[in-house]
Amino acid sequence: MADPDDEERQDALTTFGIVRYHGGDSYPVDDVVAREEPLEIRLNGSPLVYLMRLPGDDVLLAAGFCLSEGLISERGQIELINHCVEGDFKGMDSDDGGQAEGGGRAGPGNLVEIKASLASGADRFSTARVVRTGCGGADLSREVDLESVVVESDTVFSPDVILKAPDALLAGQEIFKVSGGTHGAGLFDGGGRMLLVKEDVGRHNAVDKVLGYLLMSGESAADKGLVLSGRLSYEMVLKAARAGVPLVCSVSAPTALGVEVGKKTGVTLVGFLRGAGFNIYSHPERVGGA
Repeated sequence: MADPDDEERQDALTTFGIVRYHGGDSYPVDDVVAREEPLEIRLNGSPLVYLMRLPGDDVLLAAGFCLSEGLISERGQIELINHCVEGDFKGMDSDDGGQAEGGGRAGPGNLVEIKASLASGADRFSTARVVRTGCGGADLSREVDLESVVVESDTVFSPDVILKAPDALLAGQEIFKVSGGTHGAGLFDGGGRMLLVKEDVGRHNAVDKVLGYLLMSGESAADKGLVLSGRLSYEMVLKAARAGVPLVCSVSAPTALGVEVGKKTGVTLVGFLRGAGFNIYSHPERVGGA
């Protein structure tokens, strides 16, 4: 019997014939590339958003997007969530036979439908839009009420646990190992156990897949840490805060607005997590010995 994980990895990869140049010589080879396709999320019967994403974990991605963008705040608000895997779905109603921006074709399996009771502020998604790879879903025309986003947690993470997180994240990035084309997000507990790693061509999507797991599994976020392969920007920190995750760390840098969001919402931010050290940008009390 085939391993479902192996099948999912194959679904996320495409092989191309390329020409490689090295040391003055060029020659044909096959190269493995991460796939990028549009996913339509329909909420309460209407198109919500089109995410350019790495196929796989689509239900988690859709649920996590709704949580991290403030459309819902708990699992109980979701009445129905369905991944449509059959039918002639073209998506984005274009004149090119369903050829979406970004080069992916929206076919069967690229639609998740959700029925949910919504939190306040959901009206900013009254018009569906394409969220391209590398872009987040934030609507900067609306001011985010950070006063209503508060992360409370008594969990203290040891420096050793934090220092081990990047290696554990990389070890779980199976698509990245063969393609080099994905971002990763990992969820770990206070004891240093990496609970899961999710990948995507978009760093926001990788985070939403992890947060979708937290939402759908019912596990507490209050004693978990999130480790990212990309920078700690405003949207990434806000996503974690809305999900109740108290620690977000990265091998990369934060942005100034990301730090401000961390300070105001109660999220501990750890950046430049490399080798034997790291920087703590907000709420250092959650790091033992800091």
